[in-house]
Amino acid sequence: MTQQPAITLEDVNRAMTARRRDLSFPEPIEQHFAAEMDARRGRAVRRILPRTLVIYNAFIIGDHLLTPDAVMVSWIVHFLVVTPWIIAVILLMPKITTRLWRDLLVASLPLSIVAGVLAVFAMSRSPFAEHYQYFVIVALLYGNAVLRPSLPLTLAISAVTVVAHAVVLALHPAVPVVVAVSASACLMVASYVSLATNAAMERDLRRLYLMRLSESLIASDLERAAADLHRIALVDPLTGLANRRGIDARAAALSGGVDGGPFAVLMIDVDRFKSFNDHYGHPEGDRCLAAVALAIRESVCGGVDVAGRYGGEEFLVLLPGATLAEAQPAAERIRRAIEDLALPHAAAEWGVVSVSIGLAAADGLTPETFPPVVAAADAALYVAKQAGRNRVHAAGQVPPIDTAGRRSRPVSDAA
Repeated sequence: MTQQPAITLEDVNRAMTARRRDLSFPEPIEQHFAAEMDARRGRAVRRILPRTLVIYNAFIIGDHLLTPDAVMVSWIVHFLVVTPWIIAVILLMPKITTRLWRDLLVASLPLSIVAGVLAVFAMSRSPFAEHYQYFVIVALLYGNAVLRPSLPLTLAISAVTVVAHAVVLALHPAVPVVVAVSASACLMVASYVSLATNAAMERDLRRLYLMRLSESLIASDLERAAADLHRIALVDPLTGLANRRGIDARAAALSGGVDGGPFAVLMIDVDRFKSFNDHYGHPEGDRCLAAVALAIRESVCGGVDVAGRYGGEEFLVLLPGATLAEAQPAAERIRRAIEDLALPHAAAEWGVVSVSIGLAAADGLTPETFPPVVAAADAALYVAKQAGRNRVHAAGQVPPIDTAGRRSRPVSDAA
């Protein structure tokens, strides 16, 4: 299937202000309109056709009353010609996928009904026959205003009907000239009215489509803008990692999925970063933080672990499902990855950018347990920096919190 071009709100606004006499939209709106309306019109026609079958055959009562001398012709036309064709169209419609062929099938229905009416009228010599030919007007109105094929086909149906009706009236020996002229004039007026109605309905349909499309695009733009604002509010623009609010949001979201299981928090700080900024300048400092953030992101399990910039040169990593023993290798892996970047740092003991990492763990990630573990990891980070930097220090397992919000036992500390 060919992909349809995208529509912008500017395209819709231009279409709403444009004055086009042919009722068509500029591309690509016309393609979208045709695709949507074709499907809707196809469904509408399939609903109408069974009722058409019933209503058409009910008119055989009029045949008996107005053209009793041509009843046999009427029955042949109704039940051997037009009715089988309507049934065939009902069966074919679900299989037709293009509008042209569907419109041709639809256009054939009023034309077949008109042909049947004119055939019965031509064969009858009943004094009431001149009233019977007015059924042609009903068939024309039905085709143009109810079935509503495309406007060119509607024009063709009207032209063929008016000409055929005039020829049959002219050849019928029992119809006075005054009646023939009057009937032809009535049919032409009915043809004009049905065509004008068709065009007005099409114009209104297109106007409503543009209004609905405009509302849909505005709503989509608002949703996109809201999503962008939400993403901006949760993402650190420099590093692309979650910001502090984003970390809290991810922790809150994860707390429902791993409640009761272990989790660990790594608090990471770039060693002597103020000295780095003072020596190399803030632009280089930003590039350093971006490189550190990338190394952290690549060292954790994407989609499961949460990595974010906690503030300034501090980063936080949340490891759901990780015990203290399992988190220590992950912390060491991050430390080595940043050291291996070999970013020059003249003011550091090692000559390159390094990080210190504090580690803490607990059982049961909840909104209540997360902050104490972060605080414990931050305290462990302070110990790591005091011990010489560029190292990992693990706090003990953070004990659970009782119903009063107090720890049940002190935190043990493991170097």
